[in-house]
This record gives sequence, structure tokens and C-alpha cells, in this order.
Amino acid sequence: MYTFDVIYKLCIIMKKPSSSKIFQELVKKTSYKDKVNSNLISLTNMTFFLGAGFSKSWDLNYPTGQELFSLDRDDISDDFFEFLLSIGYTDLSSIGFNEFKEIAYQISMQKKYPSLRRRYIDEYNLEIIENEISSIITKRFNKLVPLNYIEDASHKLKLEKSPNQNQKNIVAFFNWLESHKTGDTDQIPEGLRINFITTNYDFLIESILDETLGADDTHLIYAYRGFTPKTTNKVKTPTTVHRHWLVQNLIKLNGGFEIFGSDEQGFSVDYTKKSAKDLDRKAPTLILPNREQDYTGKYFQTIFPKAVRTLQETKILVIVGYSIPEEDALIRLLLRQFAEENVDGTEKVIFFIDMMNEETQIQKLESVFPYHNRARKRYNIIPFEGTFNDWVNEIIALNNNAQHRI
Repeated sequence: MYTFDVIYKLCIIMKKPSSSKIFQELVKKTSYKDKVNSNLISLTNMTFFLGAGFSKSWDLNYPTGQELFSLDRDDISDDFFEFLLSIGYTDLSSIGFNEFKEIAYQISMQKKYPSLRRRYIDEYNLEIIENEISSIITKRFNKLVPLNYIEDASHKLKLEKSPNQNQKNIVAFFNWLESHKTGDTDQIPEGLRINFITTNYDFLIESILDETLGADDTHLIYAYRGFTPKTTNKVKTPTTVHRHWLVQNLIKLNGGFEIFGSDEQGFSVDYTKKSAKDLDRKAPTLILPNREQDYTGKYFQTIFPKAVRTLQETKILVIVGYSIPEEDALIRLLLRQFAEENVDGTEKVIFFIDMMNEETQIQKLESVFPYHNRARKRYNIIPFEGTFNDWVNEIIALNNNAQHRI
């Protein structure tokens, strides 16, 4: 009953409590801190669903899909060039985002339906071309925002050496959340648990987590990715079976620059720096944007059920920088697993942080959760019109004010 209780009490005290104030109060309510007589605090799963806007909140140089998948002639390798000529592209001075999605669509359809393959196309050169494209995209991303690969044996990802104030506040925000997670040693999961589901390829959320865990720990010990890597940073994976009282989920729906298909069955995670030749030989696993999004590959089939379960077990969902576009039909269906039916939304709450106006945010969420409408008030939808930085800065200010009052 705690979600509705907290929101209801705030609404009595304040005519229209802010999104940041409601969030702050929910974190305090679900925390294991200040337990009375060591009573067990029920486990509360909070999941952040992160889109490209989250990375842009950290650094505006992080690209959108439009920016990342619009290729210049210099980006196009010889193998990719020959493939493009074979499917009828003659003007190759550049490739726009819509053209990229059409090319990815043609590749996926020829993989899926062998009878559609052109005379000299087979499953093996399709694999080569897909690897080539993933290599191109990885190298292009590094031109726009250099990836922060691990630099030493600690296996910790490093953030900028001179962070700006917004970046410091984002780290402080996740540090604050980290302080409310269970600190007990009785091996019973309780209090607040923070999970992440992201459509981004980059390492940003992992780097922030490594920053909050202190000098000795790394997210690799505590984060379950929806699959168990064969190797991690070229050595045996440190944890093959996670323990429920310690672990959080970190699931990348579209793959990531650190995820590589194994020569055997399975995948590996590798945050070490790659040369251009390394990437050409073995590119990371990326699900590319497509005119008819293709999620039939082994990676997505592996992690999708884990993402579904994470959302089903989530009480507090925070959507950051993801606009829930209509063309992302499967991702919208995935989000709906948070509250598939009207009864599933009881005692659940959604925070939506985006530059869209509040009315549009509500309409977007109601299109995903058709059982919800404002008349029924069965779900708590709490919009915030602004950037993630704006929202975080409000919470930091609230926390600072609370400390001054003590």
C-alpha cells in the first residue's frame, strides 16, 4: 500500500506535489535505512528504462539514432560499398537514417527468407556484412564520443576526469539511491533494488555504477545482464550464478559495444579497447535500426524474457529519455509487461522524464497501458517536463534542504 499512501499524503499536504518530491518520498519509504526493531522491509524493485536522452543528459555529444546511423562516404567500407551497389544503391556519397533502416531491412529479410536472397547472396556473406556494419557503427560512435574503455586490471570503467556540475549531480543522485539499497548481511533481499533496462549501446550507466560502488567494487560483480558471459574482459567471468540478495539487473535491449558473440554458443563481455582491425574481425553485437525492427536474433531472444520478468517484478518504473515511438512496437509491448492488465497496476507507479509536455507524456503512456485512464486512477503516472538533469537537480536540492533541517 506504500506507493498510494505516500502520494495521497503528499497530495493532502501539497496541492500538486512535484515529481521530484514524490520520488524522494518513495525512496525514503522503501529504504532499508532506519528500520524499527530490525523488522524486515519488503523488497521494492525500481527499474530505470533508459533511452538516448539519458546519455545526452550526461553529454550533449552523445548521438541520437539520427546522428549515429547517418553515414558519410568515409564511413562506408569497401565490403559494405560492394554490397550497397549489389542492391541498387548508386549514389553513395552518404547514407541517411531512413536509407540505413531500409538497408538493414533488406539484410534482415534476406536472412529470414532464403528464397528472397539475390543471386550471389548467402547466409555467410550476410553475416560478414552485418559484422562490417556493426564495426562501422562502433567506429563512428567513437568519433562522436570516445568510449571510456577500461584502462587497468581493476576492470572499473572511468568517468571524465573533470566532470561538470550536472555530471557530478547525476553521480550524486545514483550514490544517494545506492545508499538506500540493502546493507544487511542476513542474505534476505529487502529495501530498495535498482535495475536498468536500456536501448543504448554505450557504457555510460555501467561507468556511473562503478563510480558509486567505490574503489574496490565493480558493477560486473553485481549486475546480471540477462545472460551469463563466457568471459569478461578476456578472463573467466567473475560470477557465473548471482545471489538474489546482492544482484541487480542491467539489460541492454539493443546489444552493446562491449557484447560479443562467442565462437562457441553464448556471448562475452569485453570493455577493453579494440583496434579498427579487431572490430573488423569481430564486431560487437548490435541490433540495428530497421524499417521493420528485427528482434529474431539469439541475443534478443535470450535477454527478452529476463527484461519481461524484471518489469513484472518492478514497483517503480522510471522512464528517462525514451519517447515510446509507435514504430517500436515490440518495445512498447515489453513496457506493457510492467502492468499488463488493470489489476497489475495496483500499487505501481511510473515516472516519465522527457522534454515532451506533460499531456503528451500521459497520452503516450495511456497508449501503452490501455487499461489505464485518468478517470480510473488505477496507475500512478507522474510526468516531468524537462531534462533528466533538471529532475535530478531538483532531487539533489530537496536532499540538501532535508540535511540542513536535521
